Amino acid sequence: MRPPHSLIALLLVLVVASTTVVASDGLTTIEHQGDEIILDAAQNQQIRGTTPFEQGTVIGVRVKSVGDTHPFLVSKAVRVDENGSFTVVFDLSGLAPLRGGPVDVVVRHNQSTIHELDGRLVTENMPENSTLTYDPSNPETTATTSPETVTSTTTTTASGPLSGVTVPGLGITTGVVATLVVALLARR
Repeated sequence: MRPPHSLIALLLVLVVASTTVVASDGLTTIEHQGDEIILDAAQNQQIRGTTPFEQGTVIGVRVKSVGDTHPFLVSKAVRVDENGSFTVVFDLSGLAPLRGGPVDVVVRHNQSTIHELDGRLVTENMPENSTLTYDPSNPETTATTSPETVTSTTTTTASGPLSGVTVPGLGITTGVVATLVVALLARR
């Protein structure tokens, strides 16, 4: 006796829905001051945070322009440290002559967004209504966070085979479901 196709479809919907709930559980955070994260168009721009994933889990961190900001997208993969912490360092100095403004900072796991934060990229070419000033020669007047909050003793940066890649993956649950579906279809 063959199970009805609607039962298989319902099973797939339930499994996919349960993996989405786990991926967007709201436990991932990005450290920042104020309402948004401020990044300078300079080297060594750190994005730090915590996530509920185990040590060694690979996550992706993206910074993407929004609105009037000159279009760009940078991303890196990073492994989660002990206690769920992560730190990724971007070299944004090549963006200095471009138009600055709003950005989205996104943390991803298995191709799903698990945390998103509004931010601002400060460059030499800021919009007229901006209150932020780009001055790479004087760290006191730039919009980056103070040195006390940037210092980290356990910095994990993506380098080597993980540098600049988006982390693809389906997850264990999706892989098992896909295998079961293929097996059921093969029996037909």
